[in-house]
Amino acid sequence: MDRRKVIKGMAAGIAGLPFIQAKANRPTIADYSGFFQSDQTTDEKFWKKFRKDFYDVPKDFINLENGYFGVQPLPVQKAYLKNIKQVNVNSSRYLRTNYGADYQSIVSSLSNFAGIDPEEALITRNATEALNIVIQGLDWKTGDEVILSGKDYFSMIETFEMLEKQKGIAIKRINLPLLPKSDEEILDKYTAAVTPKTRCILCTHIIHLTGQIMPIKKISDQFKPQGIEVIVDAAHSFAQVDYKLKDLGADFVGVNLHKWFGNPLGAGLLYVNKDRIKDLKPLYGDSGSEEDDIMKLGHFGTLSVPTILTIPEAQSFNETITVSTKEKRLRYLQTYWTAKAREIPNVMVTTPSESARSCAIASFKVEGKETKKVIDELYEKTKVFTVIRYLPDQEVVRVTPNLYNLTEELDVLMEGITKIAAS
Repeated sequence: MDRRKVIKGMAAGIAGLPFIQAKANRPTIADYSGFFQSDQTTDEKFWKKFRKDFYDVPKDFINLENGYFGVQPLPVQKAYLKNIKQVNVNSSRYLRTNYGADYQSIVSSLSNFAGIDPEEALITRNATEALNIVIQGLDWKTGDEVILSGKDYFSMIETFEMLEKQKGIAIKRINLPLLPKSDEEILDKYTAAVTPKTRCILCTHIIHLTGQIMPIKKISDQFKPQGIEVIVDAAHSFAQVDYKLKDLGADFVGVNLHKWFGNPLGAGLLYVNKDRIKDLKPLYGDSGSEEDDIMKLGHFGTLSVPTILTIPEAQSFNETITVSTKEKRLRYLQTYWTAKAREIPNVMVTTPSESARSCAIASFKVEGKETKKVIDELYEKTKVFTVIRYLPDQEVVRVTPNLYNLTEELDVLMEGITKIAAS
């Protein structure tokens, strides 16, 4: 398959699509609203048109590394640039008069989208900041034990390692199964690590290395009644899979808004159960807020106002498509290539095959090949861009499509993997 023909061909053959009339201006997401009421999961013609209307896609490579951050849809980019201009034109007058009310409105609407109360929500710069506010805000005692996995995000692991030095807490690392046969197999790993000194469990909803979806609700239900804090890293799951934050059953959840939610870089969300806000000490100096006011945790100084003001546009985009539609399409794209990859000799897919255990993200390795060389060869031969990820005991290639990716791009990926595995 000629990669250049694929990239050029994706721009052809879509002008005659019947469902949206040609306009002088680009269609809006509202023009598509009726079509998401039916199942468009496998309709490549539909998604090709959707891609053309809402994404500015590179023409010199195929991007299958959408895990770092989510490419902003064009309406979100447009709103962001408009907000940058408006903030600079109106400057401090806006910030000192109307911004406060606009911020509260944004928090209220975003909270509704996330399934939490506004008084439980705090906009941060990213999930790492959100989770640091929680982890460093708890009252740690010497000897408190924390259970985490080598598959959790390194920034959160390093936060606990810092507290290990500063506070004398103890970290217990568990080895989660790569391809679990059941939720109980995962729960048993945590259960075996629990002692009377266990204070906290850190767990990641969607593991960024392999895309494995963890049974967070079951973990919360089992260990919270034992007085164990459950802190959830939901950086990758929010707006990738269809759920509400309270569905996780945890009191503390950190989210990225610039990944699958599609907001400009520099936005996150912290959820704290309203009854637990009083149990957190501010990471940033604050003496003017009430103990049960989540704003005591948000004394950041000046943030990127245009980024925050763009959240409603990103939210509207997600609400029109629906996260349920996104989840189905993203999982379809992942299984499209992983099902084929599992049939290739010397290729091991390191992501669970069950639909409930993965969505967009998946990873693989080629036996007998250095992972860095696999990534380099893929890019050199097919212009498919991926990324290396480091598990505790091995290296893998992570492949992460987004809504703008098409199956014909995944065919190029598969051609590359097949040739590399056979060489």
